[in-house]
Amino acid sequence: MISQKESKQQWREKNKEHIRDYNKQYRQTHLEYIREYMREYFKKNGHKKYPPEYFKQWRELNGDYHKLYYQENRDAIIEYHRQYRKTEAGKANRQRSYNKRRDSERVIISTLTAEEWLNILNEYQFRCAYCKKQFNLFNRATRDHIIPISKGGHNVKENVAPACKSCNSSKKDKIGG
Repeated sequence: MISQKESKQQWREKNKEHIRDYNKQYRQTHLEYIREYMREYFKKNGHKKYPPEYFKQWRELNGDYHKLYYQENRDAIIEYHRQYRKTEAGKANRQRSYNKRRDSERVIISTLTAEEWLNILNEYQFRCAYCKKQFNLFNRATRDHIIPISKGGHNVKENVAPACKSCNSSKKDKIGG
């Protein structure tokens, strides 16, 4: 005869997926409660395994850790960033960062994501909004702001259209097409 403890262990072993799904559902529906509980717990108890003094001491001993890691892995890190900048997410991120200072001075909204840009390209069937040329390796799509940022436009999906480089350059800072 098996004990109650062994029986529970066997049941847990058989129902791992059910338990995981139940716990996931619970965490999703009780997210605010869990966050508040954790805040109170850490205020009261701190981090039992690693108290704040541990982290302070670690930083004093290993202050140059990140610098040394970068020096040892510099080429791999640079290559990773180079590859990321070639992706749509990297291009959208770079465009947001280019406009960050200018946006903060003018209070410009910059929420265009890589997914939204791809949806815009699909909507225009990967063609220039002005001359209707198909985009390819030699004729790449650029983001044209219908109301230019210099004239108060925003970097949002409603204000962006795909344009070939020549159409975008010839439009300059004119409003509309």
